[in-house]
Amino acid sequence: MSSSGIRQIFLFILLVFLQVWLFNKIHLLRYATPMLYIYFIVKLPGDMNRNVVVILSALIGLCVDLFEYTLGLNMLACLVTGFMRHYYLRLFAPRDIFESFIPSFSSFGQALFLRYAIAMTFTFMVMLFTVESLSLFDPLTLTFRIAGSFILTLLLICAFESIQSGISKK
Repeated sequence: MSSSGIRQIFLFILLVFLQVWLFNKIHLLRYATPMLYIYFIVKLPGDMNRNVVVILSALIGLCVDLFEYTLGLNMLACLVTGFMRHYYLRLFAPRDIFESFIPSFSSFGQALFLRYAIAMTFTFMVMLFTVESLSLFDPLTLTFRIAGSFILTLLLICAFESIQSGISKK
């Protein structure tokens, strides 16, 4: 197994652990809950088979669902996000990258990576909270939950990416 594969397994386990035992307990102003485990989907290698990406996305969502008893909500949101990932990569990835790459500040540049992470995170949040509410009966609360969790998750993704790019430069 390559070192990239081992890193991905470690990232998977770390993010599920952090989500279940730390981030799911955080509810800022009753609306914002960080969903950092989607960082795993964001960081999958760009040349990975689309079917494998969808399966891994569903698997990380399923793991969070099993610990949180949420009946497939996270799995569905991760599945849709994993499916859309290919299209977002085609939209945001630099055209001059031909070899295997992992989306990051260094491979995309900060602006492109941020756009890619915004698209992925927003897709995930809209899916998760819309399906969770199962209606648009209270659109203001739904909007606050999506926006608050989106901003908090995006800040954590940028923080993790900055830490990771700082470590890889050393």
